Order: sequence, then structure tokens, then C-alpha cells
Amino acid sequence: DFGHSRLRVFDARGGLLGGWGGRGAGEHGFRELCAVAARGEDLYVADTWNGRIERFDLSGKWIAVVSELYGPRGVAVGPDGRVWVTDTGNHRVMVYEPDLTGGKVIGQKGSGAGQFSGPIGIAISPSGRVYVADTANRRIQSIDPDGKVTGAWPVSGWGDGAEPHLAVSDAAVYVSDPPGNAVLEFSPEGHLLRRIVADAAGKAFSRPTGLAISPRARILYVVNAGNSSVATISLPERKSR
Repeated sequence: DFGHSRLRVFDARGGLLGGWGGRGAGEHGFRELCAVAARGEDLYVADTWNGRIERFDLSGKWIAVVSELYGPRGVAVGPDGRVWVTDTGNHRVMVYEPDLTGGKVIGQKGSGAGQFSGPIGIAISPSGRVYVADTANRRIQSIDPDGKVTGAWPVSGWGDGAEPHLAVSDAAVYVSDPPGNAVLEFSPEGHLLRRIVADAAGKAFSRPTGLAISPRARILYVVNAGNSSVATISLPERKSR
């Protein structure tokens, strides 16, 4: 809950289960948190304007922190448990161990392959491929678990001030397009499959930003920043093999 600097927890139907935070710099304080990622009992929070990533358990117990970042906007956890962060203001991606130790640097400011300009959203596929919203370069870059570029494709609608985020299913990459009031569905190779402009109830999106997938329920959750709500999109069933 960016504007209130609070983390809120809901059930799958939107029922409020609790949360913590409030504006501050202590263990349970935030300054405009932008992203969360969960794996098992671990919860990682991009506490954007405190310049840090915090690790909690699902009950809210504080465990660890890594600081000295510049406005980090995105956080994702890979299949191996490593934590990937878009260090937005430093125009790079950081990779940490599950306990937030280490700190491998990937990329630098620029427009070449493996370089970034204002990266925001980040998501990781079940196979470990990492997708980064390289926002100011108006593109998505995909990189392997070692940080090597495996592909890139343009997203022309992004502009200055856009805060796009990503989510990855077993068959597609979902990308928010806040200026276009849409969610874009790409193949893993970057082919645009469809442009979604309304949620499951037919209500139009309003500046969508954050995205998350529930693989079991086949639901894509969409943060509608323009009207302070969370919407849902029903995803197609997996094709049997």
C-alpha cells in the first residue's frame, strides 16, 4: 500500500487478514514500499525510499535487511531461493542469497544488451529465466540465472514516470502498461499475444502497476493504482501434455 507506507495481507478473495508498517525507518516502518515477493515462509519487501530490501516471515517477524540501494522498485525470488532486486536509481540488478547476504551486480546504466536505465519490475519463470522491465529503455530484457542476456523486446507505450511490473506464468509474461491502462501478455520469447484492458468483471483498468499470479487458482492479480484497488484476470487452464 504505497501511499500509506503499509504492507497489507489479503486472502484470495480480497478479505483483509492484517499487515504492518506505517511511514518510518525502523524494522516495521516503510517509505513507499513498491514490491513484495514470497517464497515458502519468507517475505521480501522493496522498501523503496528507505533504500533497502527487508526480509520477514509470513507473520511479520523481521529477519534481515540489505541497504545502500537507490530507490529499489522490484523484488523477485528464483527457484533456487536467490533474491533478485531492481536497484532502480543505480540502473542495475542485484542478486542476493536467500538470507540477503552476498550481492552480485548485474548491469550498469546504458542502452546496450545487459545494460539498464531505470529498471522497475522483475519476475522469474519456474525455469529460472529472469525478466526485467528496463523502463527508460522501453523494453523488457530476459537474462539467465547467471545474468547473461537471453533476449529483449520493445514496449513502446512506456514513458517517463511509468512504473511497470511483471509476472510470469508457465506459458506467458504479463506486463503492466500504466500509461496505456492495459496489461500486455507476451510469449516467453517476446511475441505480443494480447492486450487486456479490463478485469474479469469487465471493469476497465486504471493505471495498472503491480502484478502477481496464483498458479493454482489460475488468477492474475492487478494493482489498479489509478483507483486504489486490486483487480483479477482469469488465466486459461494449462494445456495437458
